[in-house]
Amino acid sequence: TRFVTSKRDWLRRTSSYYERLRDRCGGFDRSDLLYQGVRYRSVVVADKRFSATVSDALRTITFHVPDKRKASTYQEEWYRQQTYEMIEARLPMLAGRMNAQYNKVSVKKQKSRWGSCSKKGNLNFNMMLAAAPPAVLDYVMIHELAHVSVLDHSPRFWAIVQAADPEYRSHREWLSSFAPLIKVGYSLLPSEW
Repeated sequence: TRFVTSKRDWLRRTSSYYERLRDRCGGFDRSDLLYQGVRYRSVVVADKRFSATVSDALRTITFHVPDKRKASTYQEEWYRQQTYEMIEARLPMLAGRMNAQYNKVSVKKQKSRWGSCSKKGNLNFNMMLAAAPPAVLDYVMIHELAHVSVLDHSPRFWAIVQAADPEYRSHREWLSSFAPLIKVGYSLLPSEW
């Protein structure tokens, strides 16, 4: 009981944080995942080969996995592939609209960044961006493409972002609100299969 007493304030703050998060995001079950900004229920089934099926009608994503113990690894790889495909489909068009020349594109597992741009114009994106709505993913790409011209967050940088995405503030807010769920969402599997 001494330990619990010593951690009482921390427990209250943590509990309050998760309560606010639940309220802001409309609740979140252990089997929930976000994909393109839509909440889906995650179902994991044993199968010989990996595949994933998204059912919009049932609002489920079924992950067929050879080893259920490694289901979160398969989910991570699925998110990485989805994010890469979405970026590959949209980035050239956005870059053309912004007249931005980028170099290499990578999709990585990042804990604290949605994206980054190197001085050489190499763009890195968080593999969990497939969880965000398409307009929010576009905002992240626009943000990094703006860094090709301006590496800081000066007023000039934000003017470039705003010209390409007039709604960027609401897209940033969405990322801020849902970041805790997205960054851990892919590893939240149903407790019972």
